[in-house]
Amino acid sequence: MRFLSLASSSHGNAYLVDDGKTVLLLECGLSFRRLGQLVRGAGYQLSGLSGCLISHEHGDHARCWEKLAGRGVPLYASDGTIAALGAEGIIKPLAPEVGQDVSAPVRIGSFSVLSFRTFHDAEEPVGFLIRSTVDGEKLAFATDTGNIRYQFPGLSLLAIEANYQEEILARCTRIPEATVKRIRYTHMEIGRLCGYLSGLDLRGCRELYLLHLSDASSDEAWFAQCVRRVVPETCRVMVCEKGGRIRGEEGEKQLHSVL
Repeated sequence: MRFLSLASSSHGNAYLVDDGKTVLLLECGLSFRRLGQLVRGAGYQLSGLSGCLISHEHGDHARCWEKLAGRGVPLYASDGTIAALGAEGIIKPLAPEVGQDVSAPVRIGSFSVLSFRTFHDAEEPVGFLIRSTVDGEKLAFATDTGNIRYQFPGLSLLAIEANYQEEILARCTRIPEATVKRIRYTHMEIGRLCGYLSGLDLRGCRELYLLHLSDASSDEAWFAQCVRRVVPETCRVMVCEKGGRIRGEEGEKQLHSVL
C-alpha cells in the first residue's frame, strides 16, 4: 500500500492511497482544477479513481465534491456530512454505525473501509481504517480531530493529525481568543498525540505521516522528533507539508505533486 500527500493544511487537504489495483482519494478540499493538477502530477488521473472518502463537510476537506461527483467519481461520507453538504442521493453513505461508533465495512475496489468517529466541530466527522485485500496492509487515517479513542491493531501505515503545540499557540497573540479555544478543542496537540501513540502497538507500522500542521503554531522538525521518541525504530516518521511535499526524518523532501 502507498500513501501520497497532495495537500495538507487548513488551506486544503487531499491524499491518495494506492495498493496497485485500486486508487482512493481521501479528502477533496481544493479547487477542482488544482486537485486535477496535483493528481496528474502524482502520476494518476481523476478518471482512474475508484472513489473519494470525505471526513467532514468543511471546505478544506470537501471543497470540490460536486465537480468530482459530476465527473463520475464515487463519493463516500457519513450521514451527517452528507446532510451538511446537501448531498443526499449524490454522496454514498458509509454503513450505519455498529459497536462503539465504528461502521460496518464498505468495499471499494480492493479496499475494505471502516469509518470511525472523530472529535471536531462538524456534523458527523469520521476517520477511516482502510485495508487492502491485495497485500493485507492497513492504513488508519484521522485528521481534524481533538482526540482519538480507538486502538488499531496490525497497522502498516498511520496518517494522523499533528496540528499545533500548546506553547506556540499560547504565544500567538494575534489569533482571536475564540479561534484559540476552537483549535484547542477540535485539533490534535502534539503532546496529546504522542501520549496517544505511546499506547498503540505499532510494531508492524512501517510509516507514520503527520498531517495538517498549523502554519502559525507548529514546528515540523520538533513534531517529528517528539513522535520519533514514542514509536518503534522500524517506523519511519514523516511530515506532510502544505504544498504536497513529504519531509522524512533525514530532512529529505519527496515531491508527489506539481507545485
